[in-house]
Amino acid sequence: MFIRALCLSALAVAFAAPTASSAPFETAHSTMAVHQRHNGGLRLPKELKIVWRQEEHGHLKAMPKEQRHGWLKAQWASMSESQKHAKMAELQAKWNALPENVRQHLLEKKRLRHEAHRAQKAEGGGYNRSQTPSTMQQ
Repeated sequence: MFIRALCLSALAVAFAAPTASSAPFETAHSTMAVHQRHNGGLRLPKELKIVWRQEEHGHLKAMPKEQRHGWLKAQWASMSESQKHAKMAELQAKWNALPENVRQHLLEKKRLRHEAHRAQKAEGGGYNRSQTPSTMQQ
């Protein structure tokens, strides 16, 4: 009985997989619709955060490190709903204007940084970057 259920579920997955992968790529409007609400407000997708960080890179580097941390999040929180929609549309247009290989490179770079951060956190490194490996062992 268990084997029969396992085989049926495997068949269901096999038939569902090609339909999911052949789905058309989401348009900018549907991507924005997916991120409409998060904790009572608009949520900026990771692709658009990447573009915004690149756009504000020079301005952020000119700030002291303490002030830089959380600046984009504070800017986003201070915007009205209409400003957020306008900013999302602007950033989505910039993202769409990037060549596909550049977009893939940026997403891969973000994924690798995320994995490295998770690995560091799993090793007990946490968020305190001031600790060196020699001070962590003591």
